[in-house]
Amino acid sequence: MLEGFNTSAATFAADVDQAFWIHIVISIGLFLSVVAPMFYFAWKYRADKVKKEEIGTLTHHTGLEITWTVIPVILLMVFFYYGYSSMKVLRTMPAESESIVVKVEGSKWKWEYEYPANASGHVHKIGGAFQKPKLDENGKVLEKGTMGISALYVPVNTNVILEMTAPLNDVIHSFYIPAFRMKEDVVPGRTTKQWFNASEVGEYDIECAEYCGTDHSYMYSRLVVLPQEEYNAWFNSTDNTPKGNYAKSGDALVQRHGCTQCHAIETDKVLVGPSLKTRFTKEQVLDVINNGQDQLGYAMGAMPGGLVTGADAEEIAAYVAGGMKGEKPASFAACSSCHGEDGKGMGGMSPNLVGYDATLMSHVFKNGKVGMIGRMPAYPNMSEEEISAIAEYLENVK
Repeated sequence: MLEGFNTSAATFAADVDQAFWIHIVISIGLFLSVVAPMFYFAWKYRADKVKKEEIGTLTHHTGLEITWTVIPVILLMVFFYYGYSSMKVLRTMPAESESIVVKVEGSKWKWEYEYPANASGHVHKIGGAFQKPKLDENGKVLEKGTMGISALYVPVNTNVILEMTAPLNDVIHSFYIPAFRMKEDVVPGRTTKQWFNASEVGEYDIECAEYCGTDHSYMYSRLVVLPQEEYNAWFNSTDNTPKGNYAKSGDALVQRHGCTQCHAIETDKVLVGPSLKTRFTKEQVLDVINNGQDQLGYAMGAMPGGLVTGADAEEIAAYVAGGMKGEKPASFAACSSCHGEDGKGMGGMSPNLVGYDATLMSHVFKNGKVGMIGRMPAYPNMSEEEISAIAEYLENVK
């Protein structure tokens, strides 16, 4: 549910609320000024109460016409004044020298934040897929979720400027903080800006207010407003978050980077993307054989389509999708010259067909990939350490 409308946690929230309620009151007044007389006259002058000979013709009434023109114009100018003044506060950016500038990236389906470098040159990069804590019927926390690593941390009573964008191959998102009355579109390939000054220490929901696909309703984050001293202590440290460093095991990284929003891991169920428990399905292998592949930047270069066809292609697809177990078909010779007799990629010269090793994962994360279902975006900021941890986790799951 949307939370935060019962608080005014940003300095400009009161201006927005004032404009909203003035608009509501005037709109109700204008509505009643038309509808109430309409019902009254419909009742007073209904057909069974008025004789035809009593019906007259009134061409105009100058005073009434002036009144119903002037009063609405005045009220519309009131609309304009309060709407403009509140919008001006929202859209007038403070000087960057007097603010903290945080880069925000919205992508399917997570928010990520990058802070300026601190005094020691360290840059905090946090965020990722958000999972709310799981509670029992008594409110006891069963699982903490990932709020600690996917939150945006800011100090109280400080101007914060958000520079927001989305990857080129993503979709439009909208960064929305209900408690701040603040919302701004996040557009692929463009930088949009919004600012706020949090007036109260606390935690507030961040949501995506633009439908962006399958997991739009789960694209949460959290804004954590800290006392200035607490924020400064964290910002000048190398800790990932004020709550400490987040877990860097493979399963934790898979959750943080949102892999499970598209891919099934522990089961063979296909979500938006293929299951990561197995390397290929037969259909996927056939798709690559028929159409070729040139996306991942391997030293071997592009794989052309149509190297094998018919029964040979079917035979290879079944063999590779089965984990390359059992008797190797003679037709696999068309693949082994690049992928190796064992299918593991010739020491990183071409993709591993057997499992998700670190080399394969590195190429996928850095280049993205278009498959049978859709496009997986690139993760250019993924560290080699993280890639190795995820590859090890997937190998253990397999």
